[in-house]
Amino acid sequence: MIRGVYLNTMNDDLSKCMKIYQDVFEEDMNENVETWKNSNSEDMAIYLLLYNENEIPVGTARLIFDFDGVFKFDGLAVLPEFRKNGYGDFIMHMIFDKAYQSGAHYLVSNDIYHTSDYFKKYGFSIENNHLSLDLKQYFNTHKCCH
Repeated sequence: MIRGVYLNTMNDDLSKCMKIYQDVFEEDMNENVETWKNSNSEDMAIYLLLYNENEIPVGTARLIFDFDGVFKFDGLAVLPEFRKNGYGDFIMHMIFDKAYQSGAHYLVSNDIYHTSDYFKKYGFSIENNHLSLDLKQYFNTHKCCH
């Protein structure tokens, strides 16, 4: 069974998430993980870690909480050998659920360059050089899964 877990930056071991980031961003895309990993909003972040049916960590993302109802996510990553199996979709729904349950009204991301078409299928729009999604509208139109 596919299993997702939420990890707290203060108490949990994030090494599996960091290994996925290293494999995806540094090795696959030639980007430095340290530039966004050490942001000053890290204290308010939750990492999402997804395990496949064989309990292998296959994907991750980060959700950053804010107090104004606009939450940010970044770092959606699925290991190359596990892509095209619905794992990214599973992680996106974990992000939506956690953000909405935590009081977010909007979900935003600055990652518009690599996969903006991927995010558009969830209803994200590009505004002011970032992706934006009205979570209330999303949940009103996607009642089956939430």
